[in-house]
Amino acid sequence: MLQRKVDYRSGSDNVSKNNLEIPPDLTAPANTGVYTMPSRSTGNEAPVPVSKTASTTAEEPAATPAQVNAKARLVQAGGQRWLVVQGEPAKIWPEIREFWLDNGFLLSVDNPSIGVMETDWLENRANLPQDWVTKLLRKVADQFISTGELDKFRTRIEPGTTPGTTEIYVSHRGMTEVFADGSSEAKVGTPTGEAKTVWTPRPSDPELEAEMLSLMLQRLGMTEQQAQAVVNPTKQVKARATLVDNNTALNIDDAFDRAWRRVGLALDRVGYVVYDRDRSKGVYFVRRAEADIGEEKKTSFWSSFGFGDKDKPQQAKVMPEYEIHVAQQVSGSRLTVTGKDGVAADPEGQAKLLSALQGQLR
Repeated sequence: MLQRKVDYRSGSDNVSKNNLEIPPDLTAPANTGVYTMPSRSTGNEAPVPVSKTASTTAEEPAATPAQVNAKARLVQAGGQRWLVVQGEPAKIWPEIREFWLDNGFLLSVDNPSIGVMETDWLENRANLPQDWVTKLLRKVADQFISTGELDKFRTRIEPGTTPGTTEIYVSHRGMTEVFADGSSEAKVGTPTGEAKTVWTPRPSDPELEAEMLSLMLQRLGMTEQQAQAVVNPTKQVKARATLVDNNTALNIDDAFDRAWRRVGLALDRVGYVVYDRDRSKGVYFVRRAEADIGEEKKTSFWSSFGFGDKDKPQQAKVMPEYEIHVAQQVSGSRLTVTGKDGVAADPEGQAKLLSALQGQLR
């Protein structure tokens, strides 16, 4: 079983606001809708019934997976992410309120008129070590174990740009506990109990924001796997080197200085000998390395047995030589391959060399 990234419930004093958990051998009673329980109120608005799940209601049958997934979706623009949910803000508000209460938080701000919810400060117990000693201590003295970090979340709920939708934005703030002198450890010789600590702000954590958006999507009907796939999609690594001009050149996503060094390393790795270079012109002069070694091994092997025509002069195999040209472009660098003295390279050798270099540079 995978360790959860967030666990605010086990360290929360908000026990009375959390839903009762049903033991594994019992089943939850059916919700007939005859009785409703008022939600936590600020005193300025009428009590709101406990919200129903995203997937089913008392009046409607269970939604299909496609309908469930259509209720909420993630939108991303640059480094910002938010949810777009089907329904008006007044309808979504109590459901998001219950989401935070169920996760162990109390709400320090709960104001539908301005569309802002803000939780209290709470410790993420998922950050505690998972060794058996810590687990044992938590059973007997959980309140004395601390991560030294606190989190709070602000939720903005606004009408969506599309009529009938709501947009949900979640932002994180963090605090960390440090000693009063700014150090992370007490000074040697300080008596126990006299080391004063203070809480200082720490940078917001986009990963925690993403985890909360994932949990919200699950609350709104997605499975855990679906929500994680939406919030944390497989990252597509941008290619640092791509073939262009009918596979006769490479565009490298680096300025000349860095590209020059990377190309030199790549040539070493793909089995070419750099026998000369001219950095001012951006040229490496290369030839295959392993062919010379192979020819040398072949001669010494047969000669050791006394075979071969000793009277026949050995023809040294001439290996093709290439020039690797690296030039600065407006964006990145460009690599081309020519034969010796700048003549056109043989297409087969050029293609193999470019392909090998691309494999190392991308």
